[in-house]
Amino acid sequence: MGSAFIGKAKVYIAPYASGSAFEARTFRYVENCSNFQFGFAEEEKKLLDYASASGGVDASVKRITDVTGSLDLRHLTADNLAMALWGTTTTSSSVAAITGEAGYTISPGGFAPTKKPIDTTVAPVVKKGATVISTADYTVTAGGILFASTISTVGITPGDAITIDYTPQASASIQSLISTAPDVSIMVEGVNEVDGSYVVWRGYKCKLGVASGISLIGDDFATLTVSFAVQKDETIVTAGKSKYFEMQAAA
Repeated sequence: MGSAFIGKAKVYIAPYASGSAFEARTFRYVENCSNFQFGFAEEEKKLLDYASASGGVDASVKRITDVTGSLDLRHLTADNLAMALWGTTTTSSSVAAITGEAGYTISPGGFAPTKKPIDTTVAPVVKKGATVISTADYTVTAGGILFASTISTVGITPGDAITIDYTPQASASIQSLISTAPDVSIMVEGVNEVDGSYVVWRGYKCKLGVASGISLIGDDFATLTVSFAVQKDETIVTAGKSKYFEMQAAA
């Protein structure tokens, strides 16, 4: 006897590798995922019944044209962002002090964005040559230096070139849109909340879409929605086994 279904699941994603079996690929847990779904698109060709004045269909054929889906990632980790933005991520654990970072000018009321996030617990030093600019003339944020609307330090005028000494925070850098849409393998390890039975979904070769949007300001928890298209995996050669995806459920 069957049961109604309310699904909860963990989603794992691996780079597709034609030279290895599905289970041998390097899967990564994408953390809290509030939605995973897939569906089908079909086309129908109809041969009308031209022998009858009242019309009708003599024959019809239906074909599946697409198997597509989407998942909603709720943790904006560096790895999830890089995957959803067709990019890469690198982690910088170095917090060695940076001395004399250049390329900035004094701009009253303006903002100078530093190349790395600032550790605001360690006071930076802003200078024009050997002249240290008064801390009354700027505010420090994680992203850089915000100058006051009026500069009081003697000998400093708008447009002067300055340098910044600061201690960076350890950070991850996400570079976006530097590769083509990736092929991935998707594994969904689910459970029916109604009766506790399991369900597993394996998408062997999926083309990952780019994130539909990223909200960095808002009142609700952010969602990283990513689409995918299920493709034929020619490495699946077992008779009777789908080349697209497989579902396993408790018997």
